[in-house]
Formats: sequence, structure tokens, C-alpha cells
Amino acid sequence: MSVSRNIAGLFLLLFSLSLKINAQSDTILIPEQFLFPEFSPGVVKMKNGEKVVLNLNYNVVNEKMVFRQKNRIYDMVNYSSVDTVYIDKRKFVPVGKVFYEVLVSAPVSLFVQHKGTVKNPSRPAAYGSTSDVSSSSYINNMRIGNDVFRMDENQEIIIESKPVSWIRKNNELHAVINQKHFLKFFSDRKNEIREFIRQQHLDIENYDHLINVVNYYNGLSL
Repeated sequence: MSVSRNIAGLFLLLFSLSLKINAQSDTILIPEQFLFPEFSPGVVKMKNGEKVVLNLNYNVVNEKMVFRQKNRIYDMVNYSSVDTVYIDKRKFVPVGKVFYEVLVSAPVSLFVQHKGTVKNPSRPAAYGSTSDVSSSSYINNMRIGNDVFRMDENQEIIIESKPVSWIRKNNELHAVINQKHFLKFFSDRKNEIREFIRQQHLDIENYDHLINVVNYYNGLSL
């Protein structure tokens, strides 16, 4: 089966974001809405074992896996047919209508849901406003939920990152709210986990630290 047919089967419905793209470079002119600074070759592994290679990225605003073809960016659909996506040595799996990045794959697994919200403007009525915050980006066209918000090409906006960590234990996913809440997932080794966090000076809002804690627990459970 040709790559073009694979792509057609994987993406039965494409939604063009019609973003302003530099045709001479893979560098994104409006990078803040994407997880990676550039689109790069990635692999989409299908549940039937087939693999499709595309220039991939992840949109943290609408939480869509996206790919670039002929200077246009498209949403990936038919997530139910996808097993795993690999981008820049990182692993993503579909969860409902979004993707989670896999940080730890073990009896107790760890994921992060990459999310972002547009702080300014939040509605089309606010498009005429400006922001004095220097960390900004420019978007020409963007899809949020079922709405298409068209923005002035020169409108300054701010995207605030709001990632969520998830623990999977006993085949159930639980969002990590804070350290006290986090320790409840490890009630069988709660004192040991708490002491490990204290001794190592770990912060569960730091993903590298969180990975260390989950790996430590999995080692205790062996």
C-alpha cells in the first residue's frame, strides 16, 4: 500500500489551519501554539501495524496532533486507528480526542497532557486589543473546539502553557493535582515515597523529578 493511500486512510477528514508558514524554512513563525519549535519527521504507528512517516508537531491550544504538507498544516483525525506517534524520540498515545506524551511506561505509568490557553485575546471581540507582555506570538487562523477563530495577522496574543500530569495505575488514569494528592496513588509505599521526595529534594511539578519518583516506586514494587 502506498504512503499516499496510508495517509488517506489515516486522515479521512483534514482541517487546514491555514497558518502563515515560511516556505523557505521549516522554522515555525508562530511557535508558541506548538509543542516543538519545528515540524520534524515522525512516525505514526497504526493499530494494524502499518507505519506512516509525516512532518509532525502537536498543537497545545486545540490539543491536536498536526502534520505539515505543501506549506499547509492539517489536524490528524481518526485517532481510534492510531496506536502510537513518535516525534523527536518522544512517544505519544491517543487518549480520547487528544494525545498524551508517555513519560514512564511500566506497571505504574506516567503521562503528560500538553495544554495551552489563549490569554489575549480570548474572544473575537477582543481582537482589537493589544498586550504589553513581550512573550507573544502571531496567529492567522486557529481552531479551538468547534469554533474557528480568525485573527488579524498582526494581532499580538499570548498562549499560557497548562500541562497536566497523569498517573495510570490498575488501568485507571488519575490527574496529579498536588503532592498530597500524588502520594495517595502510592498508599502501599507512602512513607517510602515521601522520604524519597524529601531526600532527593524533588518537586512533582518538575517532570524529570516526577519521572524519578514513579520509576522509584516501580522499582520498589518489583
